[in-house]
Amino acid sequence: MRKIKFRILVAILVVAPNLSFSEESIVWIFPTVSFIQRMNDYDKDFDFLTENYKYYSIHIAGARDYPFIVADDSYIYLRDSIPIARIQKSAIRTEPDGFQTFFDGNKRWPIILGGGYCAVTRILNERFEASIKHLHDAREYLLNHQYENIHYDLLDTSFILPQVIKSVRMSAPFLEETIRGVRYRYDDDMLLYRWFYKYLNRGLVAMYFINDPTPMVEGAPGNGVGLTLDIENHIPSDNLVVLNGFVDLERRHLYKLNARMKKVLVQGDGFELEYEFQDYVYFAQIDFPKKVNKIRLTVQEVFEGSRYDDLCISGLFTNPDVLNTRNSPLAYELLEEAKKEWQERR
Repeated sequence: MRKIKFRILVAILVVAPNLSFSEESIVWIFPTVSFIQRMNDYDKDFDFLTENYKYYSIHIAGARDYPFIVADDSYIYLRDSIPIARIQKSAIRTEPDGFQTFFDGNKRWPIILGGGYCAVTRILNERFEASIKHLHDAREYLLNHQYENIHYDLLDTSFILPQVIKSVRMSAPFLEETIRGVRYRYDDDMLLYRWFYKYLNRGLVAMYFINDPTPMVEGAPGNGVGLTLDIENHIPSDNLVVLNGFVDLERRHLYKLNARMKKVLVQGDGFELEYEFQDYVYFAQIDFPKKVNKIRLTVQEVFEGSRYDDLCISGLFTNPDVLNTRNSPLAYELLEEAKKEWQERR
């Protein structure tokens, strides 16, 4: 057995887009725009290519719902509950285990930023807290093709966000191991059913990102240098967002215990570039000079794991802000609303 595994626990994160790491002024909102698939269509190929796809957008006339996240350079406003909550960005710190945290309610909470996303484990609204168990069950049923066994009313107001990334092919076999008589396979199912969007009304809008406790792990000897990942999209994209390493909010120590990508060669149709990851938990956005359907990553260097040489990847996504709402007039308008709500609660 190459890896010690503990009891499987699934953490559900609330998500939203965010910041690139730059000096420019940034105002962003979430949800911005998202492809949405009805829950009972989970086993059908989503049609990204026609004009008939369905998406949620606060741009749609008559659907001016509050976004879940509104943020500027200084604060992140969480609007899923009453009263509104606020995270001060300057107070976010990076812990020795590689996770970033913020302090709220006499406790430090993990937060994952970058690549158009912001994930926090703190659920502020009891109604959403009750939804977590249902959404976890929904993903498990969908993965096992047992949708007909789901009878939760919640699913009438929840949707899957279909992945733009269609498939990933790894040059090494996936790691498999047996723990206490249970067989685990660390394959690419992390691409499936990770994002659930919940909409009830203007004041009850949220996005859930389900943390996968069995990320994609290579099972070949060595630390992963030379490994290739061939990634194919449903539609062309000019970026790839990577959640690097073994990321599990319930078992944070696994991030440093296992290997993570440090430097990769990125090859697409007509271009080639290198990207270097920082060694902490964040959504890393790799930008391309043009939109492409296929990308190859070749691992050139790794951050060595303190105990294991298994190279792990916990997520592959694309930036969700396809309508470029960052720094838009609408983003500024909603930021002012959030600031006003914050002042009124004090």
